[in-house]
Amino acid sequence: MSQAVQPTDPDLETERRLLEAAVAEARADDRPSVSHDQVRADMLREIERLKLKTAKH
Repeated sequence: MSQAVQPTDPDLETERRLLEAAVAEARADDRPSVSHDQVRADMLREIERLKLKTAKH
């Protein structure tokens, strides 16, 4: 029994292509990398800033 191949969902195909492009762009980027710890610290500071901002409203 053979199974018919379902056509690809256009939205999923678009997302796949965008992800492939983003990965290719990231691999081609020759800027120095940022450490995970630095990214985490920056994100935590931004979260705290947004918490304070929303708490004032």
